[in-house]
Amino acid sequence: MFVLMKYGYVALFIWSIMEGEIGLMLTGWLISQGEVFTFDKAYLVAIAGAFIGDNAVFLFGRLFEKKALHWLEKRPGRREQVVAWFQKWGSWLIVFERFIYGTHIPALLTVSMSGYSYMKFLFYDIIGILLWAAAFLSIGYFFGQQAIELILFAQKNIVLVLFVIIIFLVLFIAQKDEEEDSEKDSQ
Repeated sequence: MFVLMKYGYVALFIWSIMEGEIGLMLTGWLISQGEVFTFDKAYLVAIAGAFIGDNAVFLFGRLFEKKALHWLEKRPGRREQVVAWFQKWGSWLIVFERFIYGTHIPALLTVSMSGYSYMKFLFYDIIGILLWAAAFLSIGYFFGQQAIELILFAQKNIVLVLFVIIIFLVLFIAQKDEEEDSEKDSQ
């Protein structure tokens, strides 16, 4: 939050280029407190940042397909998931993918590498950006502190949750190996 208060619209712009849901919610909360931002200017800045970021990713996928494909291959299952969603929902995926955590960049790269029309992409992307910026600024504005605390709690505790999951997986695998060993010994 310090970054937003110190650097204002510049920080919001950069944050929006990089999928800035938390930045938008913090900005919405600051607007509700009468600090630093106004809703209309923050909305326009967020739209501009998201538009530049989305176009950069889309054009990267279009112009550097091999590098984009290599990047996607490091994230198993993401491309296949996006292709399945695109087949199911068509162009509307471009509008709503930014609301599904972890799918934004894979979706833009996959759509761009598919040969999808750039002008059609712009149309649906702008709709998605307008909805995204309005939604997250409004969440911050109306539910500010509670929404921010919930997201920060989830982010801070994701490591703990992952650690607990890993421990359970290790224990489960160890138990399964032990059962297989005891079955082999009994034969």
